[in-house]
Amino acid sequence: MSSVSSSPSPTPPSSIALSGTLPTIDTVLLNTMSETITHIVLFKYKNDISWSDFEAHFASFMALKTKSLHPVTGAPLIKSLKAGKNRSWESFNKGMTHGFVLEFASQEDLDYYLTTESVHLQFSRDAKPLIEDSVVVDIKDGVLFGAPAEHPNLKVPGTRKGTCHCQGVKWTAKLDKAEHVLCHCSTCQKLGGGPYSCNQIIPREELSIVAGQENVGVYKYKGASGKFVSCYFCKTCTSHIYHHQDVMPEKVIVRTLLLDGGEKMPATGEIFAEGKLGWVQEIKNSLGN
Repeated sequence: MSSVSSSPSPTPPSSIALSGTLPTIDTVLLNTMSETITHIVLFKYKNDISWSDFEAHFASFMALKTKSLHPVTGAPLIKSLKAGKNRSWESFNKGMTHGFVLEFASQEDLDYYLTTESVHLQFSRDAKPLIEDSVVVDIKDGVLFGAPAEHPNLKVPGTRKGTCHCQGVKWTAKLDKAEHVLCHCSTCQKLGGGPYSCNQIIPREELSIVAGQENVGVYKYKGASGKFVSCYFCKTCTSHIYHHQDVMPEKVIVRTLLLDGGEKMPATGEIFAEGKLGWVQEIKNSLGN
């Protein structure tokens, strides 16, 4: 986009970074007017990928420009799409071999493309077995400061962000009420190394891992029902994220203390109270038992 003013050029980015000089009004107006988001995707493919699989994958990616459509207007979500193999002689590619550069008219369009649009979601599922590693960067031209875009899940009322201790895994969970249910069972005591765990049971679809899925491990054991319980945790710092029980397949048990604001949530109930340690009297008093 061309400049909207004939006044002097904006201060170079290097000067802003070093001197703290504020951008000129030209820069502010230009960035406000342009909502275009550039979505940059870099892939490192697995060594055993066949040429036919790669061709089909590449063709499917390029076809998204015409097949990935806006839910209301029916127009293509992707304004432009460029792709190709890395040909740089510099040794800074970190193993990434191919790049894709997509433009979207707004953050809302990109969010829909990433989380809901069915053609892209199917493409992602098909591509996963072919890709060893990837890098994704979203930029808004000329915007050098400010917070990152908010995950779409966090725009849903009651949804909270969760992080493990090392920040390697991030997730969202939707709670109808911001509260803890305390579990005093011996399994929670053994797994957590504490007198109880803080939890809520929520529908499975209302918990989403939004970053670090590759760093999520699972430990399985047989519960009292005789069916398996899967405990999902960060492989690096071992923070427990959630549990899934085969006995209730449509639900998950999320660790509420790891959610934003968890330290301020009240404890409003408890289960397996027979396993409560004798000295945990303050919990009994706070629950009015």
